[in-house]
Amino acid sequence: MNSNLVNGKKYTLMTTFRGELSDGLGGLYRSSYTDDAGNTKVLATTQMQPTDARKAFPCFDEPAMKAEFDILLWHKDPNYAISNQPNMTTSNMDGDWKRTTFERTLKMSTYLLAFVVCDFDSVEGQTDVGKLITATIYARADQVAAGNADYAKDITPNILEFYQDYFSIPYPLPKSDQMAVPDFNAGAMENWGLVIYRETALLYNPAVNSASNKQRVAAVVAHELAHQWFGNLITPQWWDELWLNEGFASYLEYLGTDHVEPTWGMSEQFLVSDFQRALEVDALTSSHPIVVTVNTPAEINEVFDTISYSKGACLIRMINSIVGDVAFKQGLTNYINAHKYGSVTHEELFVAWEDAITDDSIKPSNGFQDAMSTFTLQMGFPLVTMTRTSSGKMEITQERFLIDQEADPLQPPSPFDYKWDIPFQFVQASSSASPTFMWLPRDQSTVEIDVNDAEWIIGNYKTVGYFRVNYDVEDWNRITTQLQNDLRQVDTSNRGQLLNDAFTLARTGKLDYGVALELTRYLVDETEYIPWESALDSVAYFDLVLSRSKTFGPYSEYLLDLTTNLYNSLGWDAAADESILTVYNRINAISVKCFYGDDDCAMQATTRFDAWMTTATNDISPDLKSLVYCNAVRYGKAAEWDFMWDKYLTEKNSQEKSTLSGGLTCSREPWINQRFLTFITNDTYVRKQDASGLLERLCGNDYARDLVWDYIRQNWDFIYETYGSGSFSFSGIIESCTAAFSTPFELSQLQDFLVDNADKLGSGERAVQQALEQTQTNINWRANYEEDVFVWMADYVLTT
Repeated sequence: MNSNLVNGKKYTLMTTFRGELSDGLGGLYRSSYTDDAGNTKVLATTQMQPTDARKAFPCFDEPAMKAEFDILLWHKDPNYAISNQPNMTTSNMDGDWKRTTFERTLKMSTYLLAFVVCDFDSVEGQTDVGKLITATIYARADQVAAGNADYAKDITPNILEFYQDYFSIPYPLPKSDQMAVPDFNAGAMENWGLVIYRETALLYNPAVNSASNKQRVAAVVAHELAHQWFGNLITPQWWDELWLNEGFASYLEYLGTDHVEPTWGMSEQFLVSDFQRALEVDALTSSHPIVVTVNTPAEINEVFDTISYSKGACLIRMINSIVGDVAFKQGLTNYINAHKYGSVTHEELFVAWEDAITDDSIKPSNGFQDAMSTFTLQMGFPLVTMTRTSSGKMEITQERFLIDQEADPLQPPSPFDYKWDIPFQFVQASSSASPTFMWLPRDQSTVEIDVNDAEWIIGNYKTVGYFRVNYDVEDWNRITTQLQNDLRQVDTSNRGQLLNDAFTLARTGKLDYGVALELTRYLVDETEYIPWESALDSVAYFDLVLSRSKTFGPYSEYLLDLTTNLYNSLGWDAAADESILTVYNRINAISVKCFYGDDDCAMQATTRFDAWMTTATNDISPDLKSLVYCNAVRYGKAAEWDFMWDKYLTEKNSQEKSTLSGGLTCSREPWINQRFLTFITNDTYVRKQDASGLLERLCGNDYARDLVWDYIRQNWDFIYETYGSGSFSFSGIIESCTAAFSTPFELSQLQDFLVDNADKLGSGERAVQQALEQTQTNINWRANYEEDVFVWMADYVLTT
């Protein structure tokens, strides 16, 4: 430039740009599929988030740098073009080319732009309340003809209406398109006005697909539509505030899904789907604050993780509980209106909520923003310990909770020295539905409360606070006795979290394993899904570290006995109009029975699969297909695997194809698993978007884990190049394949892997650090607690 730029003056920047239409799943890329006639069809589609818009066109590719965009796309028949805004004109150009011009976009970030050239069919719905919005679902012609887009068509307008009412802010566009493409790296992407999904996240057929498939579609659609306000209308200033996008969408998806499917118990499911997942990761020293400094594309990709999504959702859910629905929604409305079409920070959000709170009794003495900063600006979470001290008195203290008890709890440095301002609710036996609310200030080491000496007490009522709770042994025993006598007196979510807290505390030596394991005895009378799911998730740690130890035998007998009542009461056949949580509970019962070797369960699964192989008619219940497929392969030989592989290669329904692929990962034959490894990494057989997930599933198979880990180490250059720095799922491969490491030899392998590939980890670098920490923790656990668990399990088997 010959002179400085003048503020307010318009300039035109001319440059040359050449982009490749590759199959790399980033920027503008190429996807393909085979139609019913056997023809290969090619389409062009996009995935810009977080830093790939620059691959599609020259731009200032940062979230705060918003602009209005004029988009023109050239294409040939039978393809047409679609983008964020409605089609304005389509003109005939030279030769067979056509040019579609779209209406100018609203002011928006580059990563939210989208354009697709394809020959898809579509179905269309419209909102009935408020502003008229056209909701069109695009997919391959055979998928639309089969009715697989109908469910998304039905729920999309309803969810849009719900969010417009919830935020008291209209959806600002005239259309909301949802498009399922054959190749897509993420689950979905919230492009403004043109949301793009992988097919399994948008398409559903009740005759073929399971209830969990249906829930996934509803939840992902609700998640992406929430982004139309949080992320699109207002956008974080930089990727260090990603949680303002993903945390909100991850929480609001439960509300949006509950609106269209009110019988699914979505608020209850939050505990086992997001809350416990966040606590597990956030207890590692290699976690990170919700607001975290990121600079490079690899660092940005790293924070598309459990902390930004699940912990972010936990914090927002906690705030909703504290301030109440009225102030929560009013704060959001004020916040969006004040910053729409602009960029935002979390400080502005907290101010909006504080201003909306009218009940001063729920405000912390140091101010709402300051209190909430203890959860956003430092990693980790508190362990609240409740201890009886004298007659009618109990002391409450807090400390940072870490899985690794040898780690320094003050490292890395925190601006609050790992103390939190904690919104705390508790109940006692005589007031089990009337919680007492108070703040536990970070600058007060001990808080004393009055309690009834003869009653049990439970902290974190309904498990809305982002922390764990411990009690003295006497109170744990009181709770156990109550659950065994009348479990209904304890809130369902608290029953689930008590189990999760107890086993996690036992892992760290803060609670005797005997206390935690005794708590599980009440499960023989438990019928609710949430406590069962929580219990099975909690003891699943034993599967990781004990699967090759002497303890695994009595542990298997323990689980088989514990689940007998549930298995017998639910059986294999669904009752008419039963709830989705009952469906999930049946799946849990059958999963345990089959996995740990129950003869009846194995026979039931293999009989159903054999009937399919023999008659060529698949009459297996969609809700049980995943279980039947896996166990048929697990208890079968090559014939069952090959039959399923042939079905996988020809299956058109994307959800069914995913279910088949999961079954293929269950073999106990090493040579079959080795062969499957070569198929997974050959995109002639398995789409690149699906390969990393299959590698993760295969790592979960104890008979395949070593093979996959060896393959990954020997072929790391290929793995990194194929699924590396730009992939949201890349870290999952590392996490899954190292989760069971629990010996010094495995730790040494992992350390060597880090040294050998230090410059080729990309977005997986944090996952490797977490794997090292988790492996050392597992080694310590086996040295300290394995024998205790063995003794208790062996005694259980002898006495039951």
